[in-house]
Amino acid sequence: MKKKRVENISQISSSKAYCHFCGATIGQISDPTEEKVSAIYDCPKCNANYCDQCSYGKNVNGKLVQFCLRCESKIEKVM
Repeated sequence: MKKKRVENISQISSSKAYCHFCGATIGQISDPTEEKVSAIYDCPKCNANYCDQCSYGKNVNGKLVQFCLRCESKIEKVM
């Protein structure tokens, strides 16, 4: 019988969200666009994180909303 790995709470809170497409975290340069990453978004449908460089924004009712490149779902900002 295998034991489940239990992570320490301090390990979870100290980890940084990163883009699953380019691997960048906030403040780093995204390889595809060579621009600085300023936000990380989560796509609940794809179960993946994307940075502001690897997702795209649309103006919806006067507000910029980010969308997933893979499935076109609205994505929520996590960082």
